Amino acid sequence: MGLSINTIIVLENKEEYIILKEAMYYGKKYFLAMGLNENREIDSKKVVILEEYISGNDTFVSKVTKRELMTVLTRMFKAQVETL
Repeated sequence: MGLSINTIIVLENKEEYIILKEAMYYGKKYFLAMGLNENREIDSKKVVILEEYISGNDTFVSKVTKRELMTVLTRMFKAQVETL
């Protein structure tokens, strides 16, 4: 099934993020997410791009760390915001 916008996720390290935008790039789904603090308020200093992996009924994400990919995806997410 996968993730969707406005979903709160908890990573293995217990950090919480809310999914704000999604984009497809070369057949893979990526998400722009912002961290949440202990009161579940958005922490604008914690912004990540996540890549989705689906295995059977389970959904996993990993932080995108490759600079070139981050640049491309950042442009895509920025274009989404500009068209609103």
